[in-house]
Amino acid sequence: MKLYHNPLSSCSQKVRMVLHEKNLSWESQVIDLQKGEQFTADYLALNPNAVVPTLEDQGHTVIESTLINEYLDDAYADITLKPANANSRYQMRYLTRRIDDALHGACGVITYAIGVRPSLMSRPREEVDALINKIPDPSRRETRRSVVQLGVQAPEFVTALNIHGAVFDLAASFLQSQPWLAGESFSLADCALMPYALRADHLGLANEINDRPALSRWYDAVQARPAFKDAVTAWLPEPAIAGFRAAGDAVANEIASLPR
Repeated sequence: MKLYHNPLSSCSQKVRMVLHEKNLSWESQVIDLQKGEQFTADYLALNPNAVVPTLEDQGHTVIESTLINEYLDDAYADITLKPANANSRYQMRYLTRRIDDALHGACGVITYAIGVRPSLMSRPREEVDALINKIPDPSRRETRRSVVQLGVQAPEFVTALNIHGAVFDLAASFLQSQPWLAGESFSLADCALMPYALRADHLGLANEINDRPALSRWYDAVQARPAFKDAVTAWLPEPAIAGFRAAGDAVANEIASLPR
């Protein structure tokens, strides 16, 4: 089993979490996104969307992190991360779909507007434009261009913050009466949401979690799991996280003044 991934990638984090929760052995192939390794011909042959992660297992290539996690849970069922009853499985899949359809793109916006933009602005403009122009999806490409140029003043930024709030509200509502997002047991839903709470925290937006007590309790519980240390903490590059936090501090007042 081989995983093409990136230490800071939210989708990579949630797949690594599943791998470690299920005690699976895997080979690591890190893809440097800032160097554009996701656009090489060899990688595009595996994943034409030019994103991470990609899983190779038993002669199969599996892409899209939610589907990778479903595949892993089906293929290696000794430790299951799906709830036992149908309603809880529906709840799990409902939340993972909301994450894929809305939260993931919004997270990309806030990540680039706050955390990645400072380093990109220090690079030659033509180099940054060339990197953005390689993004296959035209809508995603123009959103990326907007947030790199305008930062938190980009029109997409407030929308992204509001999407975070809406999905976090949904998660908190689930957690009012149960310890985990899909019921009594830790599931694929918890693996799916974890990276987005973590990213908000790293970017100086911890209030988005702390203002929701049920979500804050859940976030602490996720971080206390042994798999979190191996899947997330062990991979976090401390200088990058320090940079994210500093960048968040630098625009905190600007974000606070934005209409929401």
